[in-house]
Amino acid sequence: METSLIQARQAWARALLLVGILTAWGALPGVAAASLSVGEPAPFFSVESGDDENLTLDMLSGKVIILFYETREVVEKNREFKDYLKSLYNALPEAVQENVFRLVVINCSEASFATKPIWRMKLREASERQEMTIYGDWTGAMLGDYQIQDHDSNFLVIDRNGIIRYAATGLIENGQFEKLKEMLLNLANNK
Repeated sequence: METSLIQARQAWARALLLVGILTAWGALPGVAAASLSVGEPAPFFSVESGDDENLTLDMLSGKVIILFYETREVVEKNREFKDYLKSLYNALPEAVQENVFRLVVINCSEASFATKPIWRMKLREASERQEMTIYGDWTGAMLGDYQIQDHDSNFLVIDRNGIIRYAATGLIENGQFEKLKEMLLNLANNK
């Protein structure tokens, strides 16, 4: 009996080790590997607006991308920072604004065939309120490829060469605003 208990424990240990390895490699469905790191190339993405406009990473080549990826229940979490960035963007000379793309993506992968028209309408309404196009990740591919924390506010900065320069999840504290402003201005001005 003692031998069978030892064998069962060894089998459990091997199973847990295998699950750990598969999780680290991202091989288990629904389990993300470690998050993307600053300095890594941004993965390809394809998102679509409520007006059926498609946008890909390749279409933004040569621009600094200021990216928020969120679910609909947390869009207000970083409102103070978003308003700060909007003011900063609006104060930039037009020539510098052309080097920057503000991208807001909402995880729309929960939308079903029956509810997708409602989600599209809500994206259009939010786009009008924010005075910028808000895109949907309809398949969840960006969520997985970018290893984004679902049901939270995710903020990334991607430089003109497609390299991730900043990544954070959760609330961006007011104390970080100036540091991020300096980084964004340097990237936008090609420094």
